[in-house]
Amino acid sequence: MPGNLAGRALESFVRDAAAAYLHQNCTAKMGRDEMSVVDGRLQIYGIDNLRIADGSIMPRVTTENTMAPCVIIGELAGEVIRRTHRI
Repeated sequence: MPGNLAGRALESFVRDAAAAYLHQNCTAKMGRDEMSVVDGRLQIYGIDNLRIADGSIMPRVTTENTMAPCVIIGELAGEVIRRTHRI
């Protein structure tokens, strides 16, 4: 907490303390083009028995919070794994 600051001191505190909280996405894109890393079953191309199930597989950054898409990705992962292993 900045304490009892005003004027330039408060402005300086805000400028120095402000930070962005980014949601890292799209680093392991799902798709079929040459830039894609993951298929529709969340499997990494060229690596057996390894899946990615987080926001990194989104092909584009969402305009809203990433929580809802990540929940859906997790649901898909659960369903795919359940069917694959007949659980």
